[in-house]
Amino acid sequence: MNNKIHPQAWIVISLWLIATMFGFIMVFTLGLLLPSIAEELNLSPSMQGILGSSAFLGQAILAIPMAWWTSRFNPVAVITSTIVLGALLLVLQGWSPSFAVLLLGRFAFGIALVTMEPPGAKLIYQWFPMNKILFVNAIQNALFGFLMAIGVLVTPILLDALNDWRLLLYFSGAAYGVIAIIWVLLGRQNSESVEKTKTSEARGDFSHATPLTKVLLHKDLVLTCIGFASAAVVFSSFNTFFPTLAGDKGISLGWSGIILAINFITGGILGLIMSKFFGKMSYANLVMIVLIVVMVVSYTLITLTDSRALLIILVVFTGISGAYFPILYTEAFKLKGVTVNRIPVAVAAVMASFGLGLFIGPIITGLLEETFGDLGLAMIIAAQFGILLLPAGFFIRFTNDTTDTETPILESK
Repeated sequence: MNNKIHPQAWIVISLWLIATMFGFIMVFTLGLLLPSIAEELNLSPSMQGILGSSAFLGQAILAIPMAWWTSRFNPVAVITSTIVLGALLLVLQGWSPSFAVLLLGRFAFGIALVTMEPPGAKLIYQWFPMNKILFVNAIQNALFGFLMAIGVLVTPILLDALNDWRLLLYFSGAAYGVIAIIWVLLGRQNSESVEKTKTSEARGDFSHATPLTKVLLHKDLVLTCIGFASAAVVFSSFNTFFPTLAGDKGISLGWSGIILAINFITGGILGLIMSKFFGKMSYANLVMIVLIVVMVVSYTLITLTDSRALLIILVVFTGISGAYFPILYTEAFKLKGVTVNRIPVAVAAVMASFGLGLFIGPIITGLLEETFGDLGLAMIIAAQFGILLLPAGFFIRFTNDTTDTETPILESK
């Protein structure tokens, strides 16, 4: 495969990442809006947990079916429609007169968001050679951290200026609409790649897709999915309830935003650095195991202090532990014995498992808080789910070598 990257590739993928990450910002900053929402709508801790989880339920249930269904359509068109739908759903959430409507709006928004992932993976394959995909995913993770940091820093400021969480959601819906317009103008498929694929299929020399059961039961994919689900429980519990826990300790919403921002940025930067050489390390599995241990310990300790200085130190370590994300995520792109045209399904399986963990995290934490009457204890228990990442750290063979990935015949010539 030609390793030259067309300049337009970066434009297309960057716009897709911005569109996707804006949606995740709206999902993960709920914790900053939750005190205001809970007060206005009179929500119990368990209702807050359900609301925090609702956007991820659709992701967990529908990621794989949506990937299978949308893979037959133009990925640019699919992404366009989901951005527009997402903008409308943000407006619906801002208007919602009741908890039920708000819950429905967030549930549907999660479905729209996960629908953007598989066509994005398809565009990555169209525009980038295989040996650059880990780097692209690391950039995605770093951009996620950078944009999420901006989101959690700006959200308290906007909330204070607007003095209304509903107006903030209206404003966000309008911003998403602008992103949709820019995507329509600049989002493109790689016409050369599309044409070559069509020609290959017409000649009948295009590799048949790997059976779905072989993809979904692939050992490395199963380990990856378990790992992502468990890490997501920790991540979503922290991001949903830390602002509330911090508020109980006298820490302002602005400081909570700073803590969350550091958490996002550090993992993105380290993940980007590690992507350049991680697969070449002879001790890559040991590094992954260390990241997992750091995750569990740091997320546990961060709930036990109200010292701003210590919180900053600990959240640097929680962020560092997030460097696992692009490394583990990339395993779905290079499964041994799986054809490239089944990769969107593998990616969707990872996103479904991640969504399942994101869904479970706030619910478990909310229920544990109601049971024990202690939010800090509930978050400590949720942090222990990170241990379930260890099987992936021990048994996946992390490498940048993609020679075992089955590619269509046309690409292997």
